[in-house]
Amino acid sequence: MKISNKWDKFIQECELEFNKLEEDKSYCFTIYEKIIQHFNLCLKTKQYKSLLDLIDYFTKPDSYPNFHLTAEMRRTFVLLNILTIELKHKKIPFVSTANDFNSFQEQYILTVFAMRRLELMLSDDSMNEAQSYLLSIPFSMYAARFILEHEIFENFQKLYWNLYICMKSAWSVTDKIQWLVCILEKSPSDEILLEIASLYLEFPHYPKAYEYLTQIQKPSSQIIELISSIKELI
Repeated sequence: MKISNKWDKFIQECELEFNKLEEDKSYCFTIYEKIIQHFNLCLKTKQYKSLLDLIDYFTKPDSYPNFHLTAEMRRTFVLLNILTIELKHKKIPFVSTANDFNSFQEQYILTVFAMRRLELMLSDDSMNEAQSYLLSIPFSMYAARFILEHEIFENFQKLYWNLYICMKSAWSVTDKIQWLVCILEKSPSDEILLEIASLYLEFPHYPKAYEYLTQIQKPSSQIIELISSIKELI
């Protein structure tokens, strides 16, 4: 009799749990539809700042279910992080060339695919296609960093550098320096130090250029001469 009571109780608990899951599922679909509708409206009216109204759906787990664990919602949350900082720094939003939620999802996937090509470096044609695609969309340094941090890549150092080479003509000097400093923190090298110093010379900002040049471990005679010339200027 006791065994029967325990079994009945277990069945009741399971039924309650399944009912709750069904309610959560229904709620998830409702929220999901609201997000897509809001997303499409913002893109149609180019009110990109209004997309940030969706952040609460992702940052308040007690109020909303974990629907954002789906791939589509995870990409959406990455976009909201990208958009927040792009708007702050007055960059063209990554999502500004997308027409609706689905086209944004497609753009995000193609961007990751292009980045993987740059990481793997399978062929010159593959690299050129990846570069052409990334230069054809609003791909800010902030978009690159957030996608790098939230997707799975194996060779960060190679990808960071290849992205820099790929986007060198499109990013501002300040963005390029910030990007290279990230690489330097992960993997210091004379090549990166020289590249940062060269960018500071474009400003020109001689003290900063001098600071990075003097960190080079094995300077060539040309670099030593450049250091001497800059020292006279500061």
